[in-house]
Amino acid sequence: MASSNQRPWSPQHSWRPYRIIMPGAAGVVMLIASLCSWFNNPSGTRLMAWQMPVDLGWQLSLHAFNYGVLCASCALYIFFITYQSWRAVRAEQSADPVRVLTAPDSIPDHCYVRAMLLCLVPPALFLFQFLCSDMATIAEVTRQQVQLELARSHLGYAATPEYTPILPFLLDCSQFPDRFAILTDQLDIGWFMPLFSAGILLMARAFLPLRLRFVEAAIAYRRPSRCGRFGMFALALLLGAIIFGRAPAAMVSQTQAGHLLSIGDYSGALKWLDAARILNPELNQLVAYHLARGEAWFYLHPEQPNAESRAYLGHYYRTQKDFYTSYQTMLTTWHTYQHTPWLQDEVSLSLAQMAEVSAPLKGTPNDHLTHDEPALPWLNELLQINQSNFYAQFTVGRILYDLGDYAGCEAHMRMVLNISPSAEMQSAAYTYIALSRFDLGDNNNAREYLYKAQDLDPAYRNNTARQHMSGMR
Repeated sequence: MASSNQRPWSPQHSWRPYRIIMPGAAGVVMLIASLCSWFNNPSGTRLMAWQMPVDLGWQLSLHAFNYGVLCASCALYIFFITYQSWRAVRAEQSADPVRVLTAPDSIPDHCYVRAMLLCLVPPALFLFQFLCSDMATIAEVTRQQVQLELARSHLGYAATPEYTPILPFLLDCSQFPDRFAILTDQLDIGWFMPLFSAGILLMARAFLPLRLRFVEAAIAYRRPSRCGRFGMFALALLLGAIIFGRAPAAMVSQTQAGHLLSIGDYSGALKWLDAARILNPELNQLVAYHLARGEAWFYLHPEQPNAESRAYLGHYYRTQKDFYTSYQTMLTTWHTYQHTPWLQDEVSLSLAQMAEVSAPLKGTPNDHLTHDEPALPWLNELLQINQSNFYAQFTVGRILYDLGDYAGCEAHMRMVLNISPSAEMQSAAYTYIALSRFDLGDNNNAREYLYKAQDLDPAYRNNTARQHMSGMR
């Protein structure tokens, strides 16, 4: 028998190293995915895979069961396949009968398919969680997204472009398209890496010999009978419906309630909204859910107002562009009822709308007094309700700079630095701290702050800082 070194060349033999290298690379990619950021919060915080617990809508999320664990588990399975392939390839190329007898069979095609599907599980679960089940995270992200969009409109230069433009006063996190718009803007590289790993495994599968892909039934495993396959499929379908069906059922109930509201069946709408909350209690975090309940209650019990019906009335005035009446209604609601997070969001939005009516920080410097001063009372009232609103902090700081209150501007910009870790917002805050220091005569410190602003702006969008540093202004 000829030794392995004397065997004739063949395409199958020439591709054997890739049966080891490519699955190994796919496993490394999955490990990297477990260490990367998957989602950028609009406030600037990066959520790593190990920091995001899996939440399927059952309120049983454990921090130990997170996307980092899922990716690492997939990587371990891929490394096992790689090790088995390595042993099989060594046996195929060896003339030692002991090694041939002790080596495992060649890895069949279905193992690669299974590994590819496992790689797709973490990104698919993340999409399901963000779009369907984890309403608490959706509410928080929407809150920050609204602040970010409003703050970007007052940067004084072009903001970071978005894949999907978002209008802050029309953003409704209860609507699937709006949640998808936020997702497309904030997804990070970590979410895409499992897809890349699955693609590598797909190419590795293409290099398998044909005998492993088409005759695997004889060398891999004994297939169950047709009845057995049907029973396993039915059981898997039932378990999938139980595990993943609760959150979509809540969304369907909410949609049905919206339909009944549109035709005037308010008692029926309340029943469907109650059913939706039973299926997914985190709906309590969404403003739109309470506004829908408030609409039904407002028409069913006009003489018995509550926080939801009053909030619905204020929201209705705002949609009709009666901003001042909306503000009065929401302020009364805020001082009358419990200060829940959803109510704070709606009151904050009403105050932001009042502040933006005068178009602050728009136009020429001669128009600043006309546009800026009317917005200050509304923004200050917004800060009394929520000190961590970085949109209000930043906008007040910019207005105070235009009005010549440089110490006040610096104080608010330092609050922005403490609240928002976003590089974009921090660059803008350092810019106006520097400009305030320049106008106060502290040129040395002002230049240091401008350097910080430029370091946080690698995309060269902060023209304000760069023009002041170069002496153009």
